[in-house]
Amino acid sequence: MSAWQNDGGTEFTPRLIAVVSIVAILAISMGFASGMYFGRSSSPNLQTLADQARSTAKAVTVELAPAKPLYDKAVPAGTVENVSAYADAQARIVRARSILTNSRTSLTALAPGSYGRTIAAFDALISAASKPVAAAAFDRLFQATLDELAVLSGS
Repeated sequence: MSAWQNDGGTEFTPRLIAVVSIVAILAISMGFASGMYFGRSSSPNLQTLADQARSTAKAVTVELAPAKPLYDKAVPAGTVENVSAYADAQARIVRARSILTNSRTSLTALAPGSYGRTIAAFDALISAASKPVAAAAFDRLFQATLDELAVLSGS
């Protein structure tokens, strides 16, 4: 008698249950094995992650760069003279830090210590930009932030 032959009743034979169980186990095993293969083959390698992290750090630098001339224009002597430029400078700094924060995973994988120092430099810069400081103090903090970004981007 074949495992698939049945007299029409609703009774399942132990042989039928065993065959269906073996087929189910094989199907699950094949699905798991193919998922592991395709999942691993499509994940980015370390070089790709490093390139993405460097690209992100460079994009942050591009976003941040206009903040200094805007701040210099807005706060030439330690007091706000151009409110619009001051707000634009602050927004640029915050937006650049946001881009950096959104890419935290790839950047910490590339250089965990450098990422932490860059965030600390951004925090100091944001703090300085939130209350007008002298141009020399802002320039020092701005340059420190750019230096940390350069380390992070590998340039």
